[in-house]
Amino acid sequence: MKINQPRKRVAIVSLELVKEASTFYAARTCTSPQAVYELFAPFIETKDREHLVVAGLNVKNEPTAIQVVHIGTINQSLAFPRDILKMALLSNSVSICVGHNHPSGSVTALLADIEFTAKLEK
Repeated sequence: MKINQPRKRVAIVSLELVKEASTFYAARTCTSPQAVYELFAPFIETKDREHLVVAGLNVKNEPTAIQVVHIGTINQSLAFPRDILKMALLSNSVSICVGHNHPSGSVTALLADIEFTAKLEK
């Protein structure tokens, strides 16, 4: 005997990636940590709070899109893997580079940084 349940309403949605601006990147490809730093520097270098930035790369390791995913406090920036991957998926990226700054000046990786990287790799 089948129980009479009301039908489920399902939303019909549309997603859109909006280009806000563009920048030139002289190195063209991200094949080293230094190259990624040079790409991210204008977005994180002089900031007074932590900025988490992601770049989507094409098959030639050329950046195709950059997004500031989260702006945090002086010592933390919270983001979830879905926040990072959303732009990469919408821009048809085959890989990503993720970075953030340490406004405090400390260059030592914190336990939270290490745990977040491991979570993102999964």
